[in-house]
Amino acid sequence: MKKLITTVASLGLLVGVASADVASDQKDFINHYKSILPNVEFADYTNGVYAVDQGSRDQFEEILDGIPPYEGAVEKGAKEYLKFGLNKCTSLKDPAEARVKHPYFDEATQQVVTLESAIKKCYQQQTGKKLGYKKGRIARISAWISDQAAGQKINVKVESAGAKAAYEKGKTFFYAKRGQLNMSCADCHVYNAGKKVRADILSPALGHTTHVPMYRAKWASIGTLHRRYGGCMKNMRSKPLKAQTEALRNLEFFHQAMSNGLEITADRYRK
Repeated sequence: MKKLITTVASLGLLVGVASADVASDQKDFINHYKSILPNVEFADYTNGVYAVDQGSRDQFEEILDGIPPYEGAVEKGAKEYLKFGLNKCTSLKDPAEARVKHPYFDEATQQVVTLESAIKKCYQQQTGKKLGYKKGRIARISAWISDQAAGQKINVKVESAGAKAAYEKGKTFFYAKRGQLNMSCADCHVYNAGKKVRADILSPALGHTTHVPMYRAKWASIGTLHRRYGGCMKNMRSKPLKAQTEALRNLEFFHQAMSNGLEITADRYRK
């Protein structure tokens, strides 16, 4: 326990610490992974669990060498992007720019704006219809938009007082215990990254957001980051929050910022 407390303190993650210093937080984040996974290069964290387990990596590369199961869905997302006029909205007119820009803190609304929330807003403006947040059309469109930015680097900016407050809320959520299992996001994906839980290996949180939306074999479809958040909360025996609630948008704001400098990838297959 003493060792765990020391580790948490060194990462600047104790409750009440609110520096909103993204660069410092990320440096500590990266240094932690260097200490527990010394053979993984920073750039390779875009591959998630496939960066830490060679057997899984071999299967991953075999899938990518064939016809990835998400390929058809992403192609459909490209058609839907044009069919529903999403190219007419300023926020999505340049897909690559849209992926790199989001999430960002909007000073007018004092809220974090994610790519999926921008897609839904534009879709409603263009069609007058609603769009879900977790899977299906929104995931396909978001995946295609993200593909256009493949190779560019995540660059979340946290500058204003409002942005720093949202970032801190997201950071607090990431490290807060919840559910019947009394576990946090960090318990699995920071402190125990690379370790096994039953037959599965826990992936590092660093790089998580480089390949979203993701195709999961468990889902047999593409899902958004917030769909994955909901699944994690269920695993902790906690009632999942609805996708794109303020709390989850703040979580994404922090989560993405921790991967600043990593390249966005179109290799979105996960178990």
